[in-house]
Amino acid sequence: MRTVRSPFDDPLLYDWEYRRRRDDVRFYRTLADERGGPVLDLGCGTGRLMLPLLRDGHLVVGVDRARPMLSRAAARVARLGADGRRRALLVRGDLRALPFTRRRFSFAVAAFHTIQHCESDAELLQFFRGAAAALLPGGWLAFDTFAPTRRFLERRGPSAPTRFRDPQTGRATIYSESHVLDGPVGGRVLAMTFRYQPAAAGGKRARVVSLRHRLLQPREIEPLLARAGLTLIASWGSFDGRPLDPDDESGEQHIYLARIEHGETRETKRTTKKRTTRRVGSK
Repeated sequence: MRTVRSPFDDPLLYDWEYRRRRDDVRFYRTLADERGGPVLDLGCGTGRLMLPLLRDGHLVVGVDRARPMLSRAAARVARLGADGRRRALLVRGDLRALPFTRRRFSFAVAAFHTIQHCESDAELLQFFRGAAAALLPGGWLAFDTFAPTRRFLERRGPSAPTRFRDPQTGRATIYSESHVLDGPVGGRVLAMTFRYQPAAAGGKRARVVSLRHRLLQPREIEPLLARAGLTLIASWGSFDGRPLDPDDESGEQHIYLARIEHGETRETKRTTKKRTTRRVGSK
């Protein structure tokens, strides 16, 4: 069995696996058009959201810590016309130590469960405070979380295998997923393992990929935002726009929209200067 890797080490496979995930892109494009730019794409990955925002005419800064993802995003940006390239900037950075010291952005977005890479309240606060510090007065921060059903969490053993052709090698591959609940006291973490096994007899060993997501309840979000100087102004239970009902398990996506007010809390002013150097976060 191969060494456990990150899903962000293989951007080509990542883009292939999530090629049909478009509902969130449409949703965030609508919010960006309503609020206007400049836009800060936090955990921009391969540019899955950044490229459509650029095509919509926004100035977009994408931040990610995974070099392979940023390299693919840069290659995609390079294929845009001259105007689109001028409005794009890619930055390697950490969610908990965002490299912005001035308020420049009207809209910030952390799509596809990006904030769930922050496993503790302290890490989430660092992220929220960093995002708040980058927003212009009245600016918006939008993000989503994965809210798995009880049935999913209680499942034991791997998922049913899925067969597909690797987009890079063309080889038939068998995929399965398994997970356990892990993490420190005070916060549950969903530790997921993805296994990619070559289907051919005598083929290469399986590739094993690991991903960890902090599980967040809706009641946890608003107090954390408030401590960062952000006000929760809307929440949804799906990208179809339905209201968020914590007791409704029919939608596994929770979406939140927060606003930075014209001033900052004392706590935000005091703590945004304190940054960690440990890196976390991609999508």
